[in-house]
Amino acid sequence: MFTGRGVCIIFITFIWFLFYHLPAPPSTQNNTRADRPPPKHQVEDTARFIYRSPFRNNPDIQYEKQLSNALEEFEKAVLSQSQESNISGDRIWQIAKDEEHRGDDSREFEQKNNEWEYTLVTDKKAIEFVTNELSAIPEIAIVYKSYPHNVLRADLLRYILLWYYGGFYADIDIFPAQSIKTCAALEPFFPPTTNKHTKSTLPNVSLVVGIEVDEPYASSQFMRDWHWTRSYGLIQYTMYAPRRFSPLLRETIVRVLAHTRQYNNGHIGLFPSLMYDEKTILGVTGPDVFTDAILDTLSSSLPSTHPLIQQSVDADADISDLISPVTAELHKRVTWAPFHRLSDPVCIQAGEAIPDESMGGLCVLPISVWGNGQRHSQAGGFNHPNACVNHRFGRTWKKGWWEYIFG
Repeated sequence: MFTGRGVCIIFITFIWFLFYHLPAPPSTQNNTRADRPPPKHQVEDTARFIYRSPFRNNPDIQYEKQLSNALEEFEKAVLSQSQESNISGDRIWQIAKDEEHRGDDSREFEQKNNEWEYTLVTDKKAIEFVTNELSAIPEIAIVYKSYPHNVLRADLLRYILLWYYGGFYADIDIFPAQSIKTCAALEPFFPPTTNKHTKSTLPNVSLVVGIEVDEPYASSQFMRDWHWTRSYGLIQYTMYAPRRFSPLLRETIVRVLAHTRQYNNGHIGLFPSLMYDEKTILGVTGPDVFTDAILDTLSSSLPSTHPLIQQSVDADADISDLISPVTAELHKRVTWAPFHRLSDPVCIQAGEAIPDESMGGLCVLPISVWGNGQRHSQAGGFNHPNACVNHRFGRTWKKGWWEYIFG
């Protein structure tokens, strides 16, 4: 006969097996509910434009600096050996276990952008890439291979692919509402050849990102309903790197490796796959660490008189989140405020950084361009006139049988 403890262990093991080993639910159609009016939700009177990640409370600055320096030296070595420009070619990257895991969206994306070089990075190719191509930075392969979940590996992989090669990344559940080069928001990067533009006249930007969440007035309940850790964030299921070796992506990679090390050192158990819950994944490899890395890099590299910093300080005047509770001093930095309710792209050229500080240039697109089809943040539907891609939000790591059955 089983003891009570034995029954409990068997039950926990059974639940763990169901959670992590059941096949994914059937795929859905093009998010048919996305264009419904947004639900009523609770909001606060005060906006929150800055979020302090627990991973940044006591970061290992020395470790991060060593990683950053190693990556930067690697960049210089690669560019000097190849004697090439850091301008990326027209390359599309997608990630999947193997060719069989591609769906119609992925194939449509490749076909609609057939003038671009397309690469599906399978599990096998990914291991070869991090092990061989990036052998000078062994920490990357060690961390990549240590992850217990595909979502963690896929997050890190997309950052290092665009950092190393540049190009356009899209998840395999991304539908091309338009081709990349006909997307109005990206027009400055692909001017008509008849205008005699040259590479030197293109925006001096190393990374283009979109907005996924823009609800700085969201209440705690609203955030719990949507499984958010914060009320704003950037998209990393679609990204474009017009230039190789973006300092913004470099900082993201550094933080992913550092946060992984920090978290693993404090969480040792018999079941590694149980260590990473949804909140942890967002903060270690997902949109949270990506958003923080970009905002923090802008903050440290732009002059204090820059419009983004001034807008951030002005928006905080009645909130006081930028006032130190210890010294009562104002901490001037870039918050989410300049990107709230964007109607047009905001671009910061690489040359706007202070001397000896590099951030590579950034463009932030309005939410309707890549983040449409969501029932929050005034994202608009899939048919929004600005929509360039539609994220179908397939059965990914956040969604499973529960959502399939109960909606």
